[in-house]
Amino acid sequence: MKKNKTFINELIEEGNKFSFENNKKYNSNQHYSKATPEFLAWVSKVEDYISSNFDESSGPYKMLNSVQKIKFSGYYQSEFETEFNKLKGAINSCLSLNPNKKHQENQILSLIKNPLFWTVIVILMSASYKLGHDNGLAKFDIEKIEMNRLNNIYADSISKFKKEIKNLNKEFKTIKINHLTK
Repeated sequence: MKKNKTFINELIEEGNKFSFENNKKYNSNQHYSKATPEFLAWVSKVEDYISSNFDESSGPYKMLNSVQKIKFSGYYQSEFETEFNKLKGAINSCLSLNPNKKHQENQILSLIKNPLFWTVIVILMSASYKLGHDNGLAKFDIEKIEMNRLNNIYADSISKFKKEIKNLNKEFKTIKINHLTK
């Protein structure tokens, strides 16, 4: 907490260095706001601190959102100072308020710590294994059935050829016997 207060005080001190006088340009007989890179860097630091430490319902965050940053360049002094004062008020209010933004844990770590995640992973892995196993067996069964069908066809063909050979042998013997008897 002490570290935050020190940082806020540093931001406030840095912000006190800026004014319309060191963020202006002269054009057409008039002075207009012209934000310097240092001023814009300070604005960025203030935005980062508030958006990192306060949620959307907090006063500093709402004040930060009401700042029209476009008026920091190309506008009259009164418009520049109005927006600059809103920004200074937002960072000054952080001194008296405790940060209220809940910092979220890393989503991946919270997922890994969740038992439901591991339950789902185990179920999915088991289901994947079972489906792969069943598909593999079904494919093997289909190939086995096809091989049995071809084996039966070839066995039938062989038995037909054997019968044909037997018949031809009988015919050959009868022809041979007939030819010898003549």
